[in-house]
Amino acid sequence: MKKIKAYGIALYLNTTKTTKLLLCKSINSKSKWGFLKGVKHPLDKTPKDTARREFKEESNINIKQKYIGKYFYQKNNYKDIGIYLVDSTNIEDINSFFKDNILLKKYNSDENSEVKFFNINNLPKIKNNQSKILDDILLELNNLQGKKNEKSTKI
Repeated sequence: MKKIKAYGIALYLNTTKTTKLLLCKSINSKSKWGFLKGVKHPLDKTPKDTARREFKEESNINIKQKYIGKYFYQKNNYKDIGIYLVDSTNIEDINSFFKDNILLKKYNSDENSEVKFFNINNLPKIKNNQSKILDDILLELNNLQGKKNEKSTKI
């Protein structure tokens, strides 16, 4: 049996005080959150195509190919997960999709009960098959935040 592979996007938002990460809670989950992602369809040519399509299906937010960033991967027993990092500042009218960090219901798919930005220092419970990939993404976001702070302190 061939192992399932799912691809998605980790959309992040830098504010002056913190970094936030967009996560979803599927309708089948009582308490655990994860990334907006899904499995490859026959028309998807690449994992990036799958990630973009799935993100659009689950949030109505279109991400241009050129803004897809670093790739993270986690092998699991049943389903391997690949996630691309995307800076929300590259998305036109990003704020129009959210109210109080929560994706507006009219943009939310029927696959998720909620889609929300979380402060990376106060994340909810994460699905087990995405915990390692989340750790890697958080490390990268902290590195990016550190580089941003270094630039702002240079004269």
